[in-house]
Amino acid sequence: MKENPRSKRNDKQTHRRNVLKSGAVGLSTLVVGSNLASANEANSDQPARRGSTVYTAKGARGASVSEEHRRQVRERAVSDFERKNGRSPEQLPASEHRSKSDEVVAYAYGIDANGTARSYTGIAGENTVEPEAQSGRAEALIHDRFGGRVAELSRAVAASERQVTTMAGGTVSGTENMEQAYSDKLEYAEDPYGVVGATFYWFRDNLDSTEGDVHSFHSPAGFEPGHQAFGSGYTNNWGRVFNRWNKSQMGNTDVDYGQWNPYGTQGGSSTTAYSLSVNAGWMTAHVTAGITWSYSQPNVEVVDESSAYNEYNQWQLKVNAGDDTRENFVGFQPSSAASMDYWDSSMGRRDICENEVKGQFSDGGSARNLWSKGTFWLE
Repeated sequence: MKENPRSKRNDKQTHRRNVLKSGAVGLSTLVVGSNLASANEANSDQPARRGSTVYTAKGARGASVSEEHRRQVRERAVSDFERKNGRSPEQLPASEHRSKSDEVVAYAYGIDANGTARSYTGIAGENTVEPEAQSGRAEALIHDRFGGRVAELSRAVAASERQVTTMAGGTVSGTENMEQAYSDKLEYAEDPYGVVGATFYWFRDNLDSTEGDVHSFHSPAGFEPGHQAFGSGYTNNWGRVFNRWNKSQMGNTDVDYGQWNPYGTQGGSSTTAYSLSVNAGWMTAHVTAGITWSYSQPNVEVVDESSAYNEYNQWQLKVNAGDDTRENFVGFQPSSAASMDYWDSSMGRRDICENEVKGQFSDGGSARNLWSKGTFWLE
């Protein structure tokens, strides 16, 4: 009888903070530098930590990669990590995306030597109403980018094995009592409208307390109009990012005032350093957990549409009329954090947050909204 992977993880589990601190559809693999290790590790009594192979699935000729195929990709990465390290990952974060077209045509997943999961999801949609858009250009765009996206994951896994110090996640330059649990890059292309994309960097506190958890999502997002991606007449109107903590299945989820940035409406071009911090109220001493990041914002307006009362964060990036950001890529980098009850693997799967990226593109006479929602969970 096949062994239950969840039972296997529970049997092997050690304290998560101790571990983490130290058409046809084809399934394939990309072998990364999993035999590389630092000289210090090679000379120590501890075995070198190793990341999994980055496993991939790619649709062809209009075939999508089903959620079942994506689950198989994740299971292969977990099995490879277990084989190389003699233990299971302490936690298995993952995400499932739903979009306007709902056609995932490329997917990759791997686990680095620190136990941090990393994935890529590419979604394509074709407009079959307009004849010039029936060429499969959206799928081709995602497939053309896929090799580079997988290479990014592979480099991150290899760097973790060499204990190379890298940024905490995206443009995050520092963390306070937090560590990265997962990163998920998403790209959704629809011909002839454009491309919406985001990378959701998920952080979880390392405060060694079973009384509660702090989670944070750093959510850099970008919007590439059809004018740039497909040579069409569609340009940027606006973009939105959503962190819906009210979708969490954990109890006592709380998004307090000041636990997100940008905080309040901001306009104009600027280079800004941001930070956010959450008071871990269950600790006997005054302890906070948070992240710090910075980025350069173009001449746009960012409207803060968050609601602490309703436990969600959302922001709208509004592009100015006549500005060159209408015809070219534009992006911004919001983040938020929430506290909630503690999760451990004995609970099985629990949804932590729903994240969404959404953009509107127009050609002067009509407008098209592209969106993709992702449920992020631990199991």
